[in-house]
Amino acid sequence: MEIINNESQAKEVLRDFSEIALVPTMGNLHSGHVSLVDKAKEVGKIIIASIYVNPLQFGINEDFDSYPRTLNDDLSKLEQAGCDFVFCPSENILENIQKYKAPDISKKLCGKTRPTHFDGVVTIVRKLFEVLNPDYAVFGLKDYQQFLIIKKFFKEHNFQIKILGSPIIREDDGLAMSSRNNLLTSQDRKIAPQIFEQLTFIKNNIKNKTHDELIINSIEAFKKNNIFPEYLSILNPETLEDASENDASVLIAIAVKLGNVRLIDNILIN
Repeated sequence: MEIINNESQAKEVLRDFSEIALVPTMGNLHSGHVSLVDKAKEVGKIIIASIYVNPLQFGINEDFDSYPRTLNDDLSKLEQAGCDFVFCPSENILENIQKYKAPDISKKLCGKTRPTHFDGVVTIVRKLFEVLNPDYAVFGLKDYQQFLIIKKFFKEHNFQIKILGSPIIREDDGLAMSSRNNLLTSQDRKIAPQIFEQLTFIKNNIKNKTHDELIINSIEAFKKNNIFPEYLSILNPETLEDASENDASVLIAIAVKLGNVRLIDNILIN
């Protein structure tokens, strides 16, 4: 496995390769990230992961400074997973970077409280695509809104890269794997599985109760356990508009504050 540190090195090293699959990450890798590498290996001949904690996607008073950084451990995991290259750019990657606006779908859900977040995401992902020129890119579906935004953005900008989604990987107790789980206190970590438990309850009862009833009762249940939803929505999985009661395919999406940690999760019903 070879580490690439800058744009000129990337263009030199990668110029003769094709069938490149990219896994963009912010590091602090766990089994969920490894599953993205496995997905990339299904479609690509050359596998590249990137590690970059992107300041453009963090707002004021968000957790950029405390975001876990574990580069040596990350590199070891990526090598074991079968990556061929890892792109670890310095802050120089932001020099003279052209900034882009995310599609309007970015204004929903997480975008309501993080209004510049997805602009930062599409800006850095476009930069990664320009530097690494992949044929495929793999993103986790835990951030389902991000996946939709990236697909829409790059279709609108006529990129020919195939954007692939990879399923959520969960801990044994159901908590969606996330780098931010490491920031939970031991007590909050015990409470956190209730997020997926309640989403599963909604899924199992969606034909028996109204959407409003499920959402209101779930929010009350969360608050009793010191889990404070930022949003809990039952949505059309393509538009992120509120789903109708008769829709067969829906996305149940949530963001919560547990202690000082913000967590997201979702369940897709097809």
